[in-house]
Amino acid sequence: MKRLNLGLLKCDSFIPEIKKEYGDIDIQFKNLLNANTLNTKVDLSVFELVEDEFPLKEDILKGNRYHGFVISGSRSSVNDDKPWIHKLKEYIKFFNENKIKTVGICFGHQAIASALPGGSVISNDKGWQVSDHQFSMNTSQCKDIKFLENYNQLYNNSYSIQENKNIICLNKQIVSSVPDGFKVLASNELCDNHMMIKDKQFLSFQGHPEFTPNLIKSLILSRRGIIPDLVIEDGVERANNSKIQQDLYPNLIISFFQDQ
Repeated sequence: MKRLNLGLLKCDSFIPEIKKEYGDIDIQFKNLLNANTLNTKVDLSVFELVEDEFPLKEDILKGNRYHGFVISGSRSSVNDDKPWIHKLKEYIKFFNENKIKTVGICFGHQAIASALPGGSVISNDKGWQVSDHQFSMNTSQCKDIKFLENYNQLYNNSYSIQENKNIICLNKQIVSSVPDGFKVLASNELCDNHMMIKDKQFLSFQGHPEFTPNLIKSLILSRRGIIPDLVIEDGVERANNSKIQQDLYPNLIISFFQDQ
């Protein structure tokens, strides 16, 4: 069995009621990544960024300590003036300069865009994107990306980049422009930049591949008064009829980290 050592830059914690039922954010990522069918065991080192707990840069540069990093979601905005957010952006620049493999999820996706030249993040004037949503792959941008080709071969091309995909979402802000050198791999009617990549170094998603339908229902129901009632009702219905392909995202993310 292969082993993958990843660092999770954890940018938030669930409220106690959610944490009691489902575990915290790090548990969702451990469950997600170890659900892969690539014969790969993922060991996750968790860093609580809100508490100013970051990995040591000298450890990152050793090369054998971490195979890469995942930046989690958060209720915070990447545009907030908070010390840990500023520090995260400095780390993203460090990752970029030193070619450290990085996957960004929702807030993490937006943090990458906000930290690097050419990228920007704004509030979405189309409103909230909540629960199970479909996006379209940009087939012209997906060509010649090695880890996608390897993924296709692994599944005898059953993972077609021409097909629409579903992912669970929970966001009001979006990446309005991608950083220099990034390709947009996916989009939908609510978000033009749903998934982006830069070479073998960055891969990020506006959605939450680590969320399950039951978890997203609990999360959005806990945010009444923040998320409009009609959006919550629609989100619950979408979760009840979720079309998420369960092994898609763990295998996609693992394939990215293993593509050297």
